[in-house]
Amino acid sequence: MLPLSHNSSGKPMNLRRIFAIFLTLGVVLAGAGFLALRPAPMQVRADQAVAVPIEGEPGALRLFVTLTNSGGPDRVIGAQSPLAGQISVIGPPDITLPGPGTAILAVDGAHLRMTGLDPGLRHGAVVPVTLSLASGGRIATRAILSDPVQVGEAAALGLLSLGGICRVGEGEPAPAMTLNVVPSGNGWRVTVATKDFHFTEPVDGIGHVPGYGHGHLYLNGVKLQRMYTPGAVIGALPPGEHQVEVTLNTNDHRAYVVGDTPVTATVQIVVP
Repeated sequence: MLPLSHNSSGKPMNLRRIFAIFLTLGVVLAGAGFLALRPAPMQVRADQAVAVPIEGEPGALRLFVTLTNSGGPDRVIGAQSPLAGQISVIGPPDITLPGPGTAILAVDGAHLRMTGLDPGLRHGAVVPVTLSLASGGRIATRAILSDPVQVGEAAALGLLSLGGICRVGEGEPAPAMTLNVVPSGNGWRVTVATKDFHFTEPVDGIGHVPGYGHGHLYLNGVKLQRMYTPGAVIGALPPGEHQVEVTLNTNDHRAYVVGDTPVTATVQIVVP
């Protein structure tokens, strides 16, 4: 028989009380172990993923997705899907993720291309995709197979875009710009100076107005945001050389072109 234990008052503790104490300790320790073993929350989130056919490009899909990074700087270095033989990056070798910040893989910037597809894919199908990060993390998302996209003229003029252009007409304002990028805290501050151009947000019911529109801010070809004002901030970046670019666009989402030249400005920066 087990001997009775005594509490601080000297009175014996019965077996039921001893069992209750050990049971409580077991639950507490198990909970602590669960918290210690549970993986840290993923700092990069993938949203609004769509897989889109391109007219005239049978057997391939373009993948567009928004990546939101709440942690430090990182890179997307690979992608896989059980429904595709290969996924490659259109544009840079990999996708840079400022930290914190957002990277938008879009029709008018760097994105992913899927080939070797399952022949049974149809409109509305769900395409699982896993993105691999340089930090070792993996992001799982599901893209919805959407309507085909018709390629515009932007790529033919040297832009990393499948979209259209707005060629400035005779007598219309001919936008021009310069770009300045300087360190700011752990990140970078972007300032755009323009001529014959006004930053404005789109207004419902009003289409293109010459000389008005917004900017697209890019990092290494990856779209970070639309600019409705002349300034923006980029989060911390991985070490190495990076290209910051801004293009001017109409509010019906076409790239401004003067003559045959898109209205863009680029600055190279180096992160030690």
